[in-house]
Amino acid sequence: MTRRSPVPHAVLAVLALAAAPATLLPLLGPTPALAQDVPPDAPRPGPAATELTLSGTGTVHAAPDRLTATLFAESTAANAATAQGKVNALVRQTLDAANAAGGLTTVTEGYFVQRDDTARPQSSQWTARQTIRLTGADGAALLDLVGKLQARGLALSGLDWSLSSDRRQELTSQAEAEALKDVRRRADAAATVLGMKVATIRSVSLGDRTMPRPMPMMAMAARAAAFPPSAPAEEQDVTASATATVLLRP
Repeated sequence: MTRRSPVPHAVLAVLALAAAPATLLPLLGPTPALAQDVPPDAPRPGPAATELTLSGTGTVHAAPDRLTATLFAESTAANAATAQGKVNALVRQTLDAANAAGGLTTVTEGYFVQRDDTARPQSSQWTARQTIRLTGADGAALLDLVGKLQARGLALSGLDWSLSSDRRQELTSQAEAEALKDVRRRADAAATVLGMKVATIRSVSLGDRTMPRPMPMMAMAARAAAFPPSAPAEEQDVTASATATVLLRP
């Protein structure tokens, strides 16, 4: 007599499910695959975003508020000591006059002594020279002082208007604001053309630069300074740039 092994209950359940008519399957409950359906209240994925990178600029114009006068004291003599002594005296007089005027920043630089015997080797000469820079906010007062220093023997080599650090920072902030507005205008315009709208701004970077307008100035000999030099303060441009990455959505 052959003895049969009992069939496990789990196997019998699977065989019964497979043999059941299709009409009875819904009554038996959801299958594992049907149990993974997305619930009706689950959030749906939004429309794809389009990334757009663009840049803008902003420029403001303003008159400079600081004038720098560059002068030099020079002397030529038969020996170095005499040439240096005359230059040192002129520089000392210049610094004293600048301190007495008040409101000026003084910088001395470029001191040198040089022997020149190319033209007449038998009678060599020495030339001493030093540069002085005077900077102040009152341009008229500084120009008046420069005229007096030229009469004492100094020569003028340059006049340069510029912006003080505080004024430059103020103007830079204004230019940056204009650059950001330009970026936003360009982003809105691009979105309109593409039939989209600006969803968010992902990143922004800023940069700035000052564009001084050069004022040519030739060196003037002291004898030619019958009156103070003129230096009209022309407006300077402060420009800022902005680059942004924005996301556009339908």
